[in-house]
Amino acid sequence: MSFSIVIPVRPPGEGKSRLAPALDERARAALIERMFRHVLRVATQAVLPAQCHVVSRSPLLLDLATAGGVQAIREAGSGLNAALRQASALVDPALPLLALSADLPLLAPPDLAAMAETLDTADVVAATDRAGIGTNALLLRRPALIDYAFGADSLALHHARATANGLRFAVVRREGLSADLDEPHDLALLGRPSLNAA
Repeated sequence: MSFSIVIPVRPPGEGKSRLAPALDERARAALIERMFRHVLRVATQAVLPAQCHVVSRSPLLLDLATAGGVQAIREAGSGLNAALRQASALVDPALPLLALSADLPLLAPPDLAAMAETLDTADVVAATDRAGIGTNALLLRRPALIDYAFGADSLALHHARATANGLRFAVVRREGLSADLDEPHDLALLGRPSLNAA
């Protein structure tokens, strides 16, 4: 199945503050760039580069996207949901749209294929985090099908918005999609093969 992908990402100097006890600012910025490169590589293996979009305020990350043939969108507002709404207005309206987190070091192409396959029986597909509370990826049968609700309790909020609109909702649980990197103990994921092989 063909679909579009949007990857929202903060400038490397601004993200992952919860890792401060383990990594200084420079190391955190390098890690953000490393994970972004990995997620972008996986995305462009799943769909054509022209169907991938990166929305960010970082000139560096936008330049990396452009160099890979990916659509670069300079973030105009502030906040993840606003960035996703901005990017959603610029993608192909005829294709499903996947909003994909940029901090998934174990992500692999079969994870994205599994989400796409779930659209056979659902209109909104959410990939949950390890706690089963957050959303690390959200696939909509078409752009703007529901409004984005990333943040606290986002899985329940996305489910509620889908249900309120009479849409079929499904949850995908896969390690490559659930294993995000937010806390110091998550750094152990960096020793796993996916990010190192990418």
